[in-house]
Amino acid sequence: MKTILFTLALGVGAAQALAAEMLPDPTRPPVEAGVVEFAGTAATGPVLQSVMIRPGHRTALISGQLVVEGERFGDAKLIKISESEVTLIGPEGRQVLKLFPGVEKNFARPPRREVLKRDKNKSKLNYEQKAL
Repeated sequence: MKTILFTLALGVGAAQALAAEMLPDPTRPPVEAGVVEFAGTAATGPVLQSVMIRPGHRTALISGQLVVEGERFGDAKLIKISESEVTLIGPEGRQVLKLFPGVEKNFARPPRREVLKRDKNKSKLNYEQKAL
C-alpha cells in the first residue's frame, strides 16, 4: 500500500513539474516585439564622471582623468567646479560638462495649506487655501 501511494505521489509531482515547464514566462516580452537594441548615443567629447569638493580643494574626474580646479585638461583649462557641473575654457570656447546631462533641475512650488477663517457675519467657518 505504501508503495502504491509513493508511486502515485511521485507521478503527481512529475506531472506538475511538466505542466510548470509548459507555462509561458509572464515577464517575457511578446514575440512580435522582436529584439530591441540600445539606441543611445556615444559621447564624443569629454565626460564628467565625478566631482569631489572639500574645503579649499575641488577636483573633477573627467574622462578618467583627475583634474584639479585651475589645471589643464587637454587643451582646455578647468575654471569652475560645482556640485553638478564643471566649466572648461579652451580653443573652442566655454564648455560646460554636466554630471547628469539628461536631468534638469525643477523647483517645486511651496505646498498649500488650508486656513480656517470666519465669515464676516461670524456664523460660518470657511477654509481658504494659502501658500506657505
